Amino acid sequence: MKKIVLILLLIASVSRAADIITFKNGMIFDHKGHQTDKVGKCFVCHDNVSVSEDGKNVTTTAPGRIKGFGKEWAHKYCTDCHDLFGEGPVACPDCHKK
Repeated sequence: MKKIVLILLLIASVSRAADIITFKNGMIFDHKGHQTDKVGKCFVCHDNVSVSEDGKNVTTTAPGRIKGFGKEWAHKYCTDCHDLFGEGPVACPDCHKK
């Protein structure tokens, strides 16, 4: 029983760690934190995702990838979305921590 509990705890900690992405420029992205009612649907950011009409089935051709993602993409789409909802960082030092 103890082994099962330890294995489950390890799986839970690893899966949570995958939700936090740290980029080489110091930016930290909380993927789970962006899966909210506001953003919610994968295809808002990921253009390789399709969702069934009932919204229950999600399929993707390249999981984890955002076509064209990079500095320009992030500066445009991330800050635009943060401005739209009035939440999240929009100034350089808010994302890029040293």
